Amino acid sequence: MSKIFKYLSRAPIFGLVLFVILTTVTTISAFAEFSFQIIIGIGNVPNISINDLPDYSVLLYTDEPFAAVYIDGKYAGNTDSFGRIVVRFDAEGYHSVWILTSNKYAMYDRIVFYVEKQPKIVYIPSTRLGEVTVFSNVYPVYVYSSKGVLYGVVKKDGEKVLAPVGLQELVFSSPGFEDIRQNLNIQYGKEVPVWLKFSPLPFNLELVVSEKFSPNGDWNEDECVIKIYSSRPASGSIQIINSSGIIVYEKPLKIDAGTTQLKWDGKGYPDGVYTVRVLLSDGLTTIQKEAKTVLDTSVYTYAKEITIAFILLFTGLITYLALTGK
Repeated sequence: MSKIFKYLSRAPIFGLVLFVILTTVTTISAFAEFSFQIIIGIGNVPNISINDLPDYSVLLYTDEPFAAVYIDGKYAGNTDSFGRIVVRFDAEGYHSVWILTSNKYAMYDRIVFYVEKQPKIVYIPSTRLGEVTVFSNVYPVYVYSSKGVLYGVVKKDGEKVLAPVGLQELVFSSPGFEDIRQNLNIQYGKEVPVWLKFSPLPFNLELVVSEKFSPNGDWNEDECVIKIYSSRPASGSIQIINSSGIIVYEKPLKIDAGTTQLKWDGKGYPDGVYTVRVLLSDGLTTIQKEAKTVLDTSVYTYAKEITIAFILLFTGLITYLALTGK
């Protein structure tokens, strides 16, 4: 039995299949079942007394008039001219609320609140935004906060991204170039231009391949995974060479900065040690990297047969439950 579980754990798709099964069987709603009633909406009086509201009522208070309110993903209504809406639930429980407004300079995060029998106020503050207009010597430009939150991608001169108001340190990034950091004073609804001149990164290249693989059709390590890490866009070629120095596989390459993943199935080639050779140039510098992998078809794990049997068993169980109504 322990050997069977060992084979199962090594099957590439078994984890995915098991995840889908467990998710299907165990998923339940994160929030309480509910019904709600809009008590106060558009055009109501300025003053609302919590003491006058029915049990299980929540006054949702935003800073945006006539904004759409979604509770647990369901549309609940719009705020009034003062940015308020009162919702009455039928029981205690946790719920989520999200505000959607036509004001592009206001953004809301989803928040979770708890409904009690005693009426309460839930404040939902917005994040106020301003515009950052980018002019750069290269594109695309990715605009991040200092904490790594992506605000947007600029693809040409004069395009804008929205960023929170206040003194912000923004990080501007473009693949193959050094990041630029700038402090900008973002104002609500206003446009702040920024001019960028990126400097190229040094050309660096790394190569990582599977230490061994087994192209025998058992769904376990059937391919050699080849990962190329490049600091800049580059072009060149990849070769796979057997132990006698003969090139058994060759392909031209054109990659972007970052990680490029390739696979070699090795089918039809004898067991042995193979060398993966990558030769790339960024137009100024040429780099060659090599790594070795072992092709070994001698071990058959039966992972394919076990996975297929498991899927058929599960499908049969679901069909039986559906037909019997259990």
